[in-house]
Amino acid sequence: MSFDLAKFEKELSFDFEQAFPLEIRHPITGDKTGLVVEIVSYRSERVKRVQRRLANAAIRENKKNPKKVGTVEEVEERTNEIVAASIVSWNMTRDGAAVECTPENILQIISDPRYFFIAEQIDKAADEDANFTKRSQRT
Repeated sequence: MSFDLAKFEKELSFDFEQAFPLEIRHPITGDKTGLVVEIVSYRSERVKRVQRRLANAAIRENKKNPKKVGTVEEVEERTNEIVAASIVSWNMTRDGAAVECTPENILQIISDPRYFFIAEQIDKAADEDANFTKRSQRT
């Protein structure tokens, strides 16, 4: 038996750039919160650009100061930047007013410990290839 690329490509395709509507759930009850965050895959080009930028910066820093040890805070900051890069839009409000989906607001929300569940659910969904998969309809 062999793996036929043509057959595989007919049965399944991935669109890592296509936004996936993630319904955020309450961290305790699991109920829908009403918040929908449109995300792209960690395999998308927009996320890969951020990952490359961060990796290149780390390489350059290591060349300048090979004995420097990174901190937990730096790791958290880089992780938040990657999660933030996957967010395309949201329907978030505060006191009835829309919270714009800007890079600043995204980082503020996902970095805030009160909203840990939002970042965790985005992280999990952006890493799940099935959310960005299209299967052909067999007849």
